[in-house]
Amino acid sequence: MKYWWVNHKQTFTTEINEGYIWSPKHKSDGHPNHSYTNLTLTNLHDIVFSYGNGKILAIGKVENKYAETERPAEFGSAGNQWSDIGWMVPIQWFKLPTPFIPKEHINLIAPLLPSKYSPIQPNGNGNQGIYLAEIEPDLGELLRSLIAETNPSLELAIKSMDISIEENQVQEQILNTSKSPTEKSQLIKARVGQGLFRSRVEEIEKGCRVTNTENKLFLIASHIKPWKDASDEEKLDGHNGFLLSPHVDKLFDRGFISFEDNGSIIFANDGIVSIYLNWGLDQHKNVGKFKRKQKEYLQYHRNHLFNRHGGLLIL
Repeated sequence: MKYWWVNHKQTFTTEINEGYIWSPKHKSDGHPNHSYTNLTLTNLHDIVFSYGNGKILAIGKVENKYAETERPAEFGSAGNQWSDIGWMVPIQWFKLPTPFIPKEHINLIAPLLPSKYSPIQPNGNGNQGIYLAEIEPDLGELLRSLIAETNPSLELAIKSMDISIEENQVQEQILNTSKSPTEKSQLIKARVGQGLFRSRVEEIEKGCRVTNTENKLFLIASHIKPWKDASDEEKLDGHNGFLLSPHVDKLFDRGFISFEDNGSIIFANDGIVSIYLNWGLDQHKNVGKFKRKQKEYLQYHRNHLFNRHGGLLIL
């Protein structure tokens, strides 16, 4: 995974809202621009820091390879001096609730800036001639750490983007197979807990085991073994799912809670327990017995999702 820093001012709002970065292929004089060519060097899951007006305002993840496209129509008059053909990289963005000002931490940042093609100057001012710059992992990790101090939901957002990107890749693979349209539709509907998967879960589960809610209009059919990791058969297996209230689903789906085979609820850390109690839920509740196949899926959930988040600090 690489780290990138993008300087965009005129097009910031458009690129963040529309989910991409875009540059022309060359400068207005026809000469190549290293920071434009960088768009073609990005890879899936790379992290991009979005900088404008002296602040890092968003962090994103590259969700697909670059493509040659026309200059986005939504740019309007912005960038009229650019050529009409350029490179676009799709990005999933997370807008920071608290923007980060690099200049306030320049004593830590400056020693790690690239010696060539740096996105900002050693004094903290931006480099206007640079659009997309690659930065070293040490600087990328430092920025993540500093930004997370005032944006505690950052790491959860990054993990959520990773999951979404992986799911998009699996969905694309499904669409490119020789399966029938009906099979493809059912597998893709299962991603969001709908279709055949949901009906099969409802045959087994009558309501949310945690909140006791039984009105299915307010419940989510959530996979135990994640959709992206499951085989086609597992994606549609009703034993591979629970009906959960939305807030409980959020914790379970991201591995912050799980269930033991005896029905006990387990928590990734004390921060999750606090959130759980604030919702008025009983941390000592037993959610009941599971069928044999459910226990097999739960073992996967505990081993591959729950443990992975054990050390994550929450809110």
